[in-house]
Amino acid sequence: MALQVRTALAVLGGAVVVTAGAVAFAGASAAVGPSPAPIVQAAQATCVTDGSGFCTVTHGLGKVPEAVVVSANTPGPFNAFMLNTVQGSYTATTFQVRAMFTQTTPKTFGQIWFTYAAYGAATTPPTTTPRTTPPQTTPNTTTPTTPTPTTTPGGGS
Repeated sequence: MALQVRTALAVLGGAVVVTAGAVAFAGASAAVGPSPAPIVQAAQATCVTDGSGFCTVTHGLGKVPEAVVVSANTPGPFNAFMLNTVQGSYTATTFQVRAMFTQTTPKTFGQIWFTYAAYGAATTPPTTTPRTTPPQTTPNTTTPTTPTPTTTPGGGS
């Protein structure tokens, strides 16, 4: 009987630990990002490199990316290459990548496959400043009045 009680307590204690861990994890995983959230376009791409290992990629972000992250996908063995974006190549519609077999040997005139994520700043709606109008002043259109003399009735005594 004592063994059953200890087992039940151990199971109960384990359940408490798991529940506490789940609650702590749930609270820790509530990610908060920048506000407003950036614009992101992620896609798979392929292109054929030129004689220096470069190729131009068309993106649909609609603005110059602030950052582009690329990851090479090698469909078969012996086709491994490193892939980087080219500094200063970002435009509102394209960016360049360069594929290299080693630090000094570009992958020339070859097909490459990769994924990318292009990040742009969020477009915030223009802020409108409340328009203040000066208070309306009405011109003085009344005619000046002259005081009417008051007379006291005269009376004799």
